[in-house]
Amino acid sequence: MEKRYIRQLGMELSPLGFGIMRLPMNGETFPGEVYDLIDLAMEEGVNYYDTAYLYQKGKSEALVREALVKRYDRGRFYIADKLPVWECKSQEDMERIFRIQQERLGVEQIDFYLLHGLYRDVWEAVHEKGVLDFLNRKKREGKIRKAGFSFHDTIEVLKNIEQAYEWDFVQLQINYYDWEAIHVKECYEYLEERDIPCMVMEPVGGGRLSSLPEEAERVLKEVHPDRSAASWAIQYVASLPDVAVILSGMNSGEQLRDNIARLSEIREMTEAEKGAIKKVVRIIDSCQTVPCTGCGYCVDGCPAGVDIPQIFKRYNDSRLFENMAAFDADYFMFLPEKRRGDACIQCGRCAARCPQKIKVPEEIGRIHRYAVGLSLGVEEGGLDGLLERCRGKKIICFGAGLRGIRGKAFLEGEGLEVAYFCDNDKAKWGAEAEGTEVVSPEKLGEIYAGGDVCVLVTSMYQREIREQLKSMGIDVC
Repeated sequence: MEKRYIRQLGMELSPLGFGIMRLPMNGETFPGEVYDLIDLAMEEGVNYYDTAYLYQKGKSEALVREALVKRYDRGRFYIADKLPVWECKSQEDMERIFRIQQERLGVEQIDFYLLHGLYRDVWEAVHEKGVLDFLNRKKREGKIRKAGFSFHDTIEVLKNIEQAYEWDFVQLQINYYDWEAIHVKECYEYLEERDIPCMVMEPVGGGRLSSLPEEAERVLKEVHPDRSAASWAIQYVASLPDVAVILSGMNSGEQLRDNIARLSEIREMTEAEKGAIKKVVRIIDSCQTVPCTGCGYCVDGCPAGVDIPQIFKRYNDSRLFENMAAFDADYFMFLPEKRRGDACIQCGRCAARCPQKIKVPEEIGRIHRYAVGLSLGVEEGGLDGLLERCRGKKIICFGAGLRGIRGKAFLEGEGLEVAYFCDNDKAKWGAEAEGTEVVSPEKLGEIYAGGDVCVLVTSMYQREIREQLKSMGIDVC
């Protein structure tokens, strides 16, 4: 792809940068396809490769060494790496981490060196520790060429950081959804005013903008039938005049070629394209998703091992693709028990590390209770009311399968006891599920007639069983 001369940097850079963070791993190693993909990127002219100290459990920098430094002329590509400032209590920590990065990368000089994920609190802390002296020293020693920072906060904080040092570049999270939602526009325009090159991360919102609800896909296809949703997101960012490099976390040749095709014809968006983007933003807003990009910073600081990105991804996918009725099955079947939301100890470390400022413990707890509520036959926000209605009554769960067993365990954790299961499967009548007798619908009717009973539908066949109970004169709690 055609490179562009970035005047402020005095360098020719490919408009597409390769974000190493999202490359897949097989346990502790990278599969051969990853090397093939980087070879393809080099062949196509991509010359900016972005990594960080913590990416892929610390293996990302070593991949850059093996796939690029050892196999290509050093003058053909630039390396961007990041200092995890939240792990630096002193300049000695900064020096130690930098030496490890040099060793992992196999280089003496790092082309673009960023303070990783700055926001108000972490900036104030690392500033007090002399991080700017550290950057100046590394520049004088010739160990770094350009100094910058990646940023996740308000315009006021950005101005404070920018005015403290003569930065060479700044990396912002920019995509068409976040443009107005998290005030990205103001930050970008400030850098434009200060004549500072902007590197862009998360142009596709961590993948959120590559797989859209069906209604949103239709809006885009009406304008360009043959273009992918991800290419729209890339073009939107590319149309901003002061963007130097757009980072994309590609993990297939198809994604790479799609991005290159879009960035080979950088142009301003038409009015029809802008109108389509606005419609898509409104559709996404209506889905009430969690703005998680899947960066994984939260996981590194979680002492309980909760799989926060996966929980948010599965919840968001269910929202976007209108499949909330089956969310509880997806949540409980595919997430290991110790990594679900109820393992959260509410320590708050995840929220402190989240670039998106998500109230992670609160959201994780809400989503877990929502999944449990679906197992018990109630919609989002209805669980507390259900528990109140059940207290002091004989509880019968209609559905003795996995949903029923999950529901029973949760109710017992809330101090409630399930008296019976009911099921339409004759083979289960008279047997026990997790120590609780399973009765027939006929027997259920007899128990219900005795009064003071709360019946819950704990089956995936919600509509059918509710109709069955209605025909029996039985109300569902």
